[in-house]
Amino acid sequence: MNKTWWKILGSVLIIYTAIAGLLLGVPRLPILNESIRNLYFHVPMWFAMIVLFSISVFYSIKSLSSKSEIDDIKAVESVNAGIIFGLLGLVTGAIWAKYTWGQFWSFDPKQNFAAISVLLYFAYLILRNAIDEEQKRAKISAIY
Repeated sequence: MNKTWWKILGSVLIIYTAIAGLLLGVPRLPILNESIRNLYFHVPMWFAMIVLFSISVFYSIKSLSSKSEIDDIKAVESVNAGIIFGLLGLVTGAIWAKYTWGQFWSFDPKQNFAAISVLLYFAYLILRNAIDEEQKRAKISAIY
């Protein structure tokens, strides 16, 4: 039970967020209408992406100093999860923008920089997969 409490807590929080995001009352604003419900999903995805990319930076620095393969794996896996949250954030943001502003992409600086950050982390994964030697791959990708 000691190792599974966080899984149970995470499941309960996800279920609560899904139910609350869809069923609880929301403010009636003229432009947003029901699209404000997207904020229950869209904003937490961006926060999760930022946290996961920060964790990746932490473990990359730790991997450079300790040369630990486990730290390198933690850095890569946090990037993988961060990219998923980033893509979901881009998609939900584009859907929200379509209903609110009438277009999927308005070239807002926040949208552009979010897309650029996701593309940079895709480049990180491509660079990482292009190198065969594990030690070299860990060092170069940690520096990137």
